[in-house]
Amino acid sequence: MNVQRESSSRVLLAAIGLALALPAAAQAPAAADSNQLGEITVTATRREQNLQTVGIAVSTFSGDNLRELAITSSNELMNVTPGLRLQEGGGGPLLGLMSIRGVAQNDFAGHIESPNALYFDEVYQPGVSSSIQQFYDIDRVEVLKGPQGTLFGRNATGGLVHIITRKPTEEFEGHVAVGYGSYDQRHADGAISGPLGEGISARLSFLWNEADGYIKNSIGPDLNEDDTTAVRLQLRLTPNEQFEALLSGSTYRIGPMHTGGAYATAGVADADGLGEALPPGSPTMFGYVDADGDPFTGAFDEPGFIDRTQDDISARLSYRFGNGITLHSVTSFSQLDSVYREDNDLSPVPFTVFRQNADAEYITQDLRLAGEGDRTRWTAGLFYLDVEGSYLQAFDIQALGVTLQADYTLDTRSWSAFGQMEYDLSDQFTLTGGLRYTKDEKDYDYTQQCTGDLCFLFFAPGTLAAAGHVVDSHSEGDWSARLQLDWKPNPETLLYASVNRGYKAFNYNAGFAGLAPLAGVRFDGETLLAFEIGSKTDFWDNRARLNAAAFYYDYSDYQAFDQRGLNFTLFNADATVYGADLELSLRPGGGVTLQFGAALLDTKVKDVPIGASRLEREAPQSPGATFMAAIAKEIELSFGTLSISANGAYTSRNYSQLTNAPVTHIPADRVVNARIGFTDPDRRWELALAVKNLLDRERIVYAFDITGPPLGLIENTLAPPRWITFEARVNF
Repeated sequence: MNVQRESSSRVLLAAIGLALALPAAAQAPAAADSNQLGEITVTATRREQNLQTVGIAVSTFSGDNLRELAITSSNELMNVTPGLRLQEGGGGPLLGLMSIRGVAQNDFAGHIESPNALYFDEVYQPGVSSSIQQFYDIDRVEVLKGPQGTLFGRNATGGLVHIITRKPTEEFEGHVAVGYGSYDQRHADGAISGPLGEGISARLSFLWNEADGYIKNSIGPDLNEDDTTAVRLQLRLTPNEQFEALLSGSTYRIGPMHTGGAYATAGVADADGLGEALPPGSPTMFGYVDADGDPFTGAFDEPGFIDRTQDDISARLSYRFGNGITLHSVTSFSQLDSVYREDNDLSPVPFTVFRQNADAEYITQDLRLAGEGDRTRWTAGLFYLDVEGSYLQAFDIQALGVTLQADYTLDTRSWSAFGQMEYDLSDQFTLTGGLRYTKDEKDYDYTQQCTGDLCFLFFAPGTLAAAGHVVDSHSEGDWSARLQLDWKPNPETLLYASVNRGYKAFNYNAGFAGLAPLAGVRFDGETLLAFEIGSKTDFWDNRARLNAAAFYYDYSDYQAFDQRGLNFTLFNADATVYGADLELSLRPGGGVTLQFGAALLDTKVKDVPIGASRLEREAPQSPGATFMAAIAKEIELSFGTLSISANGAYTSRNYSQLTNAPVTHIPADRVVNARIGFTDPDRRWELALAVKNLLDRERIVYAFDITGPPLGLIENTLAPPRWITFEARVNF
């Protein structure tokens, strides 16, 4: 551990010690006033609760918060959420690589499920391609940290992100917003909601966003454009006080548009296959040299392309029995169709093209009973998931006249039963216990094809490619659990200690090159034993709120993704993670709100094969320290309200890949965003100007090591440059 991390650890641990000591100093709240922090409602335990009474580390943002922070897409949440990383890999919205407290999975194959679950309105999203989405008509976003296997279940080993949309209302309301920004961005979003009759209401929401590419291509169309369209229709039925039905249908389309723009620098693989950067101006293996060193310009002979559509329908039903028990049912069907191609050599040379397609259907059914007594609150239920997916990964090596292509299907059926109960031991102490058992069945059918005279170069003995066709069926079950003790020494303070066991099911290796060893085509499920202590405290007459947690994770069979050159392989290894995170909110007065966040992390993945040795490595996307701050001020004027806000985040250096190869080192980074808005006295309309990446920094967020033959380069993905947006919004 370096000196910087040790210093950061002392500061954060001292703050957590202060948080644990605050209960003795907490006082009864004064009368409510405009300077007090309001109550925040979350559904982290599958029912509505005050955030400060939930013994789980949760970061939450309302739709208004997101707008004030100039956050318009899911990957920007990492700038305001301690412990969360969510970023695009490969220079476009093909997929989102999510890490929560160092629990990550950075394989980008279409069939892979993340260890951090993503939910939209209680509906689980299986594929990693769904995690990068633009927000529209959002009620709130909740980020739950630590295993959530008991109540949410599916692959929530590290935590989950729950995006909750605004629902139909009994009174007529709505809004429309239009905007214009950098790179000829044109934007519109809105919603209209209200009653259609007695006991029936509806809400229609939409999003449209277009922008030119910010990666300039000197020989073709610019890359990293945006062309996003989304529509969502919800219908709420309440024929009586006992029954409620919420029916929802939505479509979300990205493209067709040019994407995949990244910055290529030359590198070479060492004897262990780990990439090392060559001096600036050095050529790649196929002779390309970047002329100007500008990461936002290039010459791409094959413009990247994406066209992805996801359609969803769901039905959420609730029935309240007379004995205080409620039955909940959430049924969903989703269809994903995705086509992607990328100039993998990132040059004007017609050398290599990468292609990845996905065609999948998802069905989920969540059935829950929930009730409460004088001293108990409980939930029990069943969950079912069915995924039928057809996938393609291909690598066209034009210079060699070779095409490597993997066509494969993976069908998944998963069943689980779960239950959780909270029992009040006294007015101050509550004991929580929960258990879930999950069984997965998967059918895998993989076919490797190769055309060209030099295919023998890629058919190593004992690999998927050499086998040509592999079929396998397997079933496996395991359990998740929670045991927790909460202590409320006074109404303003919660202390908690928990032990959680998380589980993520087995899966299969796949890929265009098929270099994964045949013996390891199926990798085992992973389990995580998590220990956590935390504190939630309101103080200073409810003008201050400090939430903090410290944790230790012990991994068994961590699903580690090893990517070197054309070899993409998942294998099992043991790992440990420990760290701490905190969030502090202040309302000092004068219309000012201050927010601070911090996270410290230490990760160790054991027995990673490096050459002839097995070494310890840092987990990918796991910076040792992140710090963030935000300030907002409202100035009341006679003719309206002026709101000014700014937020910034610092992220220490980290690695984008498990090997920790030098070329996958992501430098320490900082980003600053700002927004100024003006609303009329009735808040019927608003004009706002937002600036993202205010300092216009060149920010590398991901790096692929493809320094081995035949490319000899590093693919660096950069965040967008400074982006200015003007927006006008009308509420009605």
